[in-house]
Amino acid sequence: MSATIDKLLRSAKADLRAGRPAAARVSLLQALERFPENARLLAQLAEVHAEATGLPPRPFAAPQMAHFRQTRATAGLPAAIEEIAAAVRLNPNSPWAQGVLGGALYEAKLYPAAVRHLRLALALDPKFLEAGVNLANALYAAGEVQQALAAIEAVLQQSSGLPPAFLLRARLLAQLRQDEEAVESFARYRALVPADHAATLGQAACLVQLDRLEEAEALLRAVLQQAPNAASVQGRLGNVLLSQGRVSEAIAAFETALRIYPRSAVSFFNLGRARDFTADDPLIPAMAALAGDASLEFDDQVALQFGLAKAYEDIGDVDRSFAHLKSGNDLRAGRISYHIDQDRALLADMAARFAPQAGPALRPSTPADPRPVFVLGMMRSGTTLLEQMLSSHPQVHGAGELEALPRLAAAEMASGQGPLDAAALERIRSGYLDVLRRQGGGCPMVVDKLPANFRMIGLIRKAMPEARILHMRRNPVAVCWSIYKTMFSNITIGYAHSLEDTIAYYDLYEAMMAQWRRDYPDGFLDVEYEALTRETEPTIRAVLEYCSLPFDPACLAPQENTRAVRTASNRQVRSGIYQGSSGKWRDFEAHLQPLVRHFASKGAGVP
Repeated sequence: MSATIDKLLRSAKADLRAGRPAAARVSLLQALERFPENARLLAQLAEVHAEATGLPPRPFAAPQMAHFRQTRATAGLPAAIEEIAAAVRLNPNSPWAQGVLGGALYEAKLYPAAVRHLRLALALDPKFLEAGVNLANALYAAGEVQQALAAIEAVLQQSSGLPPAFLLRARLLAQLRQDEEAVESFARYRALVPADHAATLGQAACLVQLDRLEEAEALLRAVLQQAPNAASVQGRLGNVLLSQGRVSEAIAAFETALRIYPRSAVSFFNLGRARDFTADDPLIPAMAALAGDASLEFDDQVALQFGLAKAYEDIGDVDRSFAHLKSGNDLRAGRISYHIDQDRALLADMAARFAPQAGPALRPSTPADPRPVFVLGMMRSGTTLLEQMLSSHPQVHGAGELEALPRLAAAEMASGQGPLDAAALERIRSGYLDVLRRQGGGCPMVVDKLPANFRMIGLIRKAMPEARILHMRRNPVAVCWSIYKTMFSNITIGYAHSLEDTIAYYDLYEAMMAQWRRDYPDGFLDVEYEALTRETEPTIRAVLEYCSLPFDPACLAPQENTRAVRTASNRQVRSGIYQGSSGKWRDFEAHLQPLVRHFASKGAGVP
């Protein structure tokens, strides 16, 4: 070891004599990775660092901080990181140096290293608020949302008036779908920084998730009173209006946003959700000209591709439409790390954990109030239409797509492998029914139409035996095509960005539903989409009878239902019961041969 260190020291001294102190510093930092406690290397680093900065190597104080900032401004982030890394080696017990290095590593997107040094800074000085905020940001960027929330809560316990902490807390809570708390945190931040339109959009989005659309609208309109040219706020207002069924007002808001900011691809996409395009629409060539513009933000690039796909489909140019659709999905697929095996393992785990023989099942002495009704199946299978029809009944409230059950289940499943015990099932039941009571509008039945709850059928049967489960079925070609052509707000639906993955996921879904049928023969009612749209009254009567509800003719006119609809199907359900949607894929049949051949080989009919 001594010979190795001698050689490293000679090399560093040679660089120093040649007037290359920065190069000497880099080689010494690398050597200290191998020999972190070597006194000779540390002494040489102190000499080299003093030469490079013109400052004493110890302690790390205001002059050293000023030099770091100058290096950052003139030589760039990598050089600044090398400088502050040397300062940390020489001052390992300085919370300031550790925190500055952590912040620089966060800026460089080196999140695990950033987290390590920021934790060290806080261990040395728990009141180092800037390090606490940076730690929460680094954890958030690394995907550790729960840890990030804990970190920012620790900051706010020490300082309740720090605006960036309130903003980050609000965003984390929104990410975790704890929308009520997020709204409160956004409000506290906006009281301190009222001109932050991005925070206003975040708060409005949480209000929408809570179906408090009137509040979201009022909030956005108040901002527009002060800043009428805020295109992003106009666009968000359009989404709120569209969810309320106020289509003409939504169109006006999207068009206003595009007039203010003609490069707003998101507004262009949303306009296509509200109306159809015609061949002479000047927006189509204007937006097509942006298709190769790499300066657009990622979300705008994706929205542009999906928006152009919709526009070209409207005017009958299916080849261009499909090309843009593929580009949009490819962009999204490139942003996530997904393999179908992830979902294969997840679904297998759920089927095993919630099989009838796996663990206990509850036998509640008091029936659920309100009573849950789950509408589930594949996305784009007709769940929104069925919920809209059911929620037209005076005894039923439609709560939309609630994330409560998956969130409660994930929290319990994270504690270990295998079946859940009775206490865990009781916590899930109690927590879920609390959500329904808050969102149920006082109705005796509440519909949760999160499609992915098909994975939870075994859990529902164990924790809420009185629940009613309605499984929507639709032709698989129509379902898979509709998934592929939809720009979902949740980018993490990994399988949706590839036809091959969508086919594979559909097969997993079919296999799981077959397993649930074997495990729970009377556990749910299949509802065929085609029957619902073609033989509407007898189908909805059977559904209502299964739910122990009397027939009400309002269920036959879902377009008259004024409740908010926030899914991709909101425009369709406002148009009444439409019978032709399952065959719309035929226009794209030449591009969908993998879909057609796969399901034909399995004996699936073609709509």
